[in-house]
Amino acid sequence: MRHPLCLAALLSLLAQSALAQPALATPPPQPAGLTDDHRAALQCAATFAVVATEQARGEEAALAFPMLAVRGKRYFAAVGDKVVGEAGLTKEQVRDILTADVAALQARAGTDPDGALRTAMKPCLARLEAEVPPLKEPTLLQCSAILSLAYDEVHAREGLSPAAQDMKTLASVLAARQHEALVAGGKSGDEADAALALAHDAMLKEAFDGAGGIEKYDIAHCYDLAKPAAKSHY
Repeated sequence: MRHPLCLAALLSLLAQSALAQPALATPPPQPAGLTDDHRAALQCAATFAVVATEQARGEEAALAFPMLAVRGKRYFAAVGDKVVGEAGLTKEQVRDILTADVAALQARAGTDPDGALRTAMKPCLARLEAEVPPLKEPTLLQCSAILSLAYDEVHAREGLSPAAQDMKTLASVLAARQHEALVAGGKSGDEADAALALAHDAMLKEAFDGAGGIEKYDIAHCYDLAKPAAKSHY
C-alpha cells in the first residue's frame, strides 16, 4: 500500500527536465518494437506531465482539465511498465522518449500554449479514463481509516519520524471529527469508537483485496478534511 505524499513530484521533474532539452528538428528514430499505440500512449503521458505541472502552479487553463497529480502519475507508471514489457525498452529509454516528448510539446506551444495543451489533451482524455478511472471521494469516516493506516505504515518503516508524527496528527484530527459527528448524530461514545474501529478494519481489508484498495480513493481529499476549521487550532 502506497500513500502519495508528493503526488506530482515525478511528473513535475519530468516536465522540468525537458526544459533543458533542445527541441529536435526531426524526431529520433523509433526503436524496434515500439508501436504507434505505444508512441501515442507515451505522448499522452508527456502531455499529462506538462498539465500536472501547470496545475500545481495554479494555471487556470490547466485547471480546466481533470486533476492529474494522482491519475497522471498512475497513468505514467502503467504506460511506462507496458512499454517496457511489450516493446522491450529499458526504463531509461522510456524516460528519454518522454522527456523528448515534453520538450517537443513545449516547443510547439509557441505563442498559444493554452491552445497547444487543449489540442494535445483532446485525444488523451479517453486514454486516461480507460487506464485510470476517476478516483472516489472518501467520506470522513473512510479518511480517518486511510490516514490511520498511513500512520501505521510510516511508523513501521521510520519509527516516530517527523513524517510519522505529521500523519499521526492528521489521523487524530480526522478521528476526533468523525467521533464528534457520530455522537452528534445520536450514537454513544462507545458506538462511535466501534464505528471507527470497523472502518479501520474495512479499509485494511480493502488495502489487500487486489481491487484497487486504498489507491482508488482521492487521498488528497482527506488532507483537505484535516485542515483546521476557521478560527480554530488542532
